[in-house]
Amino acid sequence: MNRFIEIDENPVPRDASVVTFQAPDGARLRAGLFPAPGARGTVIVAPGWAEFTEKYFEVVDALRDRGLNVAIMDWRGQGLSTRPDKWAGYFETLASDLKAFRDGPVAARFGGPYLLLTHSMGGLPALLLLASGDEGFSRAVLTAPMTRLFNGAGNAVYGAVAATACMAGGENAKVFRRLDDSKAFEGNVLTKDPSRHERFRLLQEAEPDIALFAPTYGWVREAVRTSKRIHEAGFFDRLKTPVKVISAGDEQVIDGADHAAIAAMSEHIDHVTVDGAFHEIMMERDEYRKPFWNHVDAFFAPALNGAE
Repeated sequence: MNRFIEIDENPVPRDASVVTFQAPDGARLRAGLFPAPGARGTVIVAPGWAEFTEKYFEVVDALRDRGLNVAIMDWRGQGLSTRPDKWAGYFETLASDLKAFRDGPVAARFGGPYLLLTHSMGGLPALLLLASGDEGFSRAVLTAPMTRLFNGAGNAVYGAVAATACMAGGENAKVFRRLDDSKAFEGNVLTKDPSRHERFRLLQEAEPDIALFAPTYGWVREAVRTSKRIHEAGFFDRLKTPVKVISAGDEQVIDGADHAAIAAMSEHIDHVTVDGAFHEIMMERDEYRKPFWNHVDAFFAPALNGAE
């Protein structure tokens, strides 16, 4: 747990360190800390489902080039962190883990202002934490957040299927998936960049136990239940942190059309789209990453320049 996965195609950033820390319920979680000389602030990067710290080394370099410390935690159930044995309240637990990470090992090592950058699934526990009234982050960018897992009636249908499977004892059984988009570039809907896609595949090949092919019925049940919760009237009434939602224009993994609805629920949530990008915008071709980083830079600037 207390190490990085190393491959030639993905060098470990300079001065990086691995830490493990204890979550409020005792779970052991792995994280990476990446200091920047003369840092202007600190960004916590919250990965998506089935991801882990090493996938974001290029993002680490991009943020440190901007004078920012970076901290990344492997969510429980992913990477080299503890695997859960139960799913009830899962995303609420992830929100608690995120807060503990920021207030524990990150605050002990890095100074503020503290900024948040999430991808996909990482956006859901982030929204739970921010909507609770937490003010520990100055600003938050949610990249292709998983605010709704399925399009149309899919959430009700698949949510009911998952709930039924769980009641029958299948909470930890994996759902059927046609293919794993992270293993073959052709036909994938994650990124249009072959080299970045290959890098993630090689990382999983180097550490086979880290890879997750399919979510469990318990995970799907909790994802649908939590998604329903954040759409309830008044859910964001306590939100104080400015949030920028950045959608992928060619989204085919989660319900990207839902992002506009989420943004409309609070005056503190702004929404933009990177046209043409697949789901993993930070791992996309440079033509899509450039406008993404322009949005991030402009949004983080007031917090870093002392304007708020």
